[in-house]
Amino acid sequence: MKIHPDAVRGSVGVGGAEVTYYDTGRPGAGSPVVLVHGTGGSAMAHFRTVFPMLAARHRVIGLDLGRAETFEGLVSQVEEVIAVRTFAEPVALVGYSLGAAIATAVAARRAVTIDKLVLICGWAKTDSVQRARYGLWHRLYAEDHDALKIFSTLMSFGQTYLDARTPTDLRALIDARTFSPGIVEQMRINENVDVSGELEYVVSPTLIIGGASDQMVPIKHSRLLFGAIENSRFAEIPTGHAATTERPAQVFKLIDDFVRELPHTTPAGAVLDTAAF
Repeated sequence: MKIHPDAVRGSVGVGGAEVTYYDTGRPGAGSPVVLVHGTGGSAMAHFRTVFPMLAARHRVIGLDLGRAETFEGLVSQVEEVIAVRTFAEPVALVGYSLGAAIATAVAARRAVTIDKLVLICGWAKTDSVQRARYGLWHRLYAEDHDALKIFSTLMSFGQTYLDARTPTDLRALIDARTFSPGIVEQMRINENVDVSGELEYVVSPTLIIGGASDQMVPIKHSRLLFGAIENSRFAEIPTGHAATTERPAQVFKLIDDFVRELPHTTPAGAVLDTAAF
C-alpha cells in the first residue's frame, strides 16, 4: 500500500543506516510539513490517516527512521532528510511520541530551519513509571509476543476507543500489531530520553497536542512541554496515545490551522478550545 499517490519514495544514508522518505512535492505555498513517527513505527503506521489530509494543502515529507543505537543517531537522520529534501528551506516539523522528542532536539539545535514545531503525545524526560513499562515490554518481547501485542494495544488506545470495538474487532486490532526491525533499539533509546535541558532553546512557534486518556505517555508530559517551551500553545484531545488513529481529522485540523496561521489560531501561551473541532 502506498502512503499517498503523489509521494515519491527515496532514501538517504545516515551513519550506516538507510532512512526512507516519502515526498509529495509542493501543492502550494508554505513550509513543507515533515512527519517523524514514534517507536517501532513508520510514516505509514503512524501517519497514514493524517498524511493524505495534510497533502491536500501542503507538501508533505514523511520518513521511516533507520536503525540506530542512540537518540543522537535518530536526530541526525531527521536533520539529514530535511537538509537533502528541502535544501535548507524552513519546514514545519511534526513529531509523534518518540518522534516528538527527536523533533524537539532538532528544533533546539537548529542545524536545519524549523518554521513551526508540532509535538504529539511527546515527553521531555523519561520518568520511572515509563522506564518500568519499557522493562516489562522487553520481558514480554523476549518471552511472549502475543501477550506483548495485548499489552501494547491496551496501552496505545484510549478507553472510549476500545469500548467501541466488538470482541472480534479488538482481537483483530491485537493480531494486526507487528514489531518492526529496530523496535528493540528504539525501546532502549526511550528508556533514557532527556531533552529537558534543550527546551529553552526551542524558539520556533510550537503546538503541543496531548491525549487526555494517554496511558503510555500521560498528558502531564505534554503539559510539562507546554510550560517549558516559551513560544508554545497547548491542545488536549480525547484520545489515548494513538491520537492519529483515534482522532485523525482533529489532529489534522490542529496541525493545518497552526501551520497555515489561520486568523483564529491562538497566540503563544494559549490553551486551544478543541471542543469546537
